[in-house]
Amino acid sequence: MRMSSVHMSLARRNNKNKGSGLINTLINKLPFELHVPGYQYCGPGTNLKCRLARGDKGINALDSECKDHDIDIDIDRSNFIEDRNKPDYILEQQAWDRFNAKDSSLKEKAVAVGVTIAMKAKRKIGSGCGYKAVIN
Repeated sequence: MRMSSVHMSLARRNNKNKGSGLINTLINKLPFELHVPGYQYCGPGTNLKCRLARGDKGINALDSECKDHDIDIDIDRSNFIEDRNKPDYILEQQAWDRFNAKDSSLKEKAVAVGVTIAMKAKRKIGSGCGYKAVIN
């Protein structure tokens, strides 16, 4: 069993251009936005075009960083997993910075921890990596 988990990890790491990934596919098919309560961009399924057209700016620094992440994902439709993971890594770091910021509220700190964990998990489980690359 140890051998297969190493093999799967190598397969994910070596995958350069496979599909959009199961998580991204599920997120893209959500019939609704699944945001943190009170937030405009923080969460999967954001209707980015609608929110940008309305002029939504984000309710705080973390939400604005989530907006920038959504824009980066929307602009860069690369099939290369390294390219797809860059915005997730950037948001992970920004969220952690918001957690450590002296001017962030308790709620923003709590949400920042969740965003940090979610972005790390999304990158580590091979989001953006096709199913065949994971099982090969």
